[in-house]
Order: sequence, then structure tokens, then C-alpha cells
Amino acid sequence: MAQNEYVGSAIQKRNQKTKNSAVAGDFDQVHTVVKARQLPLSKFENFLLTFFGIVLAGLMIVVVSGKITLSNAQHSMEATQEKVTQTVNQNTVLKQEVSQLSDQGRLDQVAKQGDLSLNSGSIRNVNK
Repeated sequence: MAQNEYVGSAIQKRNQKTKNSAVAGDFDQVHTVVKARQLPLSKFENFLLTFFGIVLAGLMIVVVSGKITLSNAQHSMEATQEKVTQTVNQNTVLKQEVSQLSDQGRLDQVAKQGDLSLNSGSIRNVNK
């Protein structure tokens, strides 16, 4: 039994020394891993960054100008559609007025005011 205790205490001492040395060794390794340095950019990498930055800025300008042009075209189209609608409405009103003025009853009334007679047999309606 005494021998078991002696072996057990020797194993514990050895494990404790191993743990202490492993912890100290791990700490040194962690310390070296944390040290990182930034690498400088090469001339080619700087050129690529500058080139693509300029290309990106150019594309942004093209997109914005395209949106402005589209907005102006849409505004112009809406103004033209409004004019077309006004013209169609005006044409409808004028057609209605022509129909009212060319009505047979209206023609008879104008003929009576001017002491004229209207011979219905000699009237022809021509539609285009």
C-alpha cells in the first residue's frame, strides 16, 4: 500500500510539472501567433484599386445620368399624352357641335328665318 501511494504521488508530481511546462509553452506560442503584421500593397495592387475605383465611379455617374434622362423622357411623354387627350376631347366637342348644327330640324329653322324653302328631295347626305 505504501508503494501504491509512492507511485501515485510520483505520477501526480510528474503530471503537474508537465502541465506547468505545457501551459508556459502554450502561452509563448499564443503570444507569437497574436503578432501579425500588415503587408504593404504592391504597385500593381495599387493600380488595380485605382483603376476599379475609377470604373466604379464612372458606372455610378452613368446610372444617375440614365435615371435623369429616363425621368425627363417620361415627363415629356406625359405632357404629350395630356396634349393628345385635350385634342381628342376638343375634336369630340366639335363633332358634336357639327352634328347639332347639321340636324334637319336646325336646317329647317334657319331656312324659315331667312325666308327660304328647303326641298328635301334634292338633298343628298355624303359620308366619307
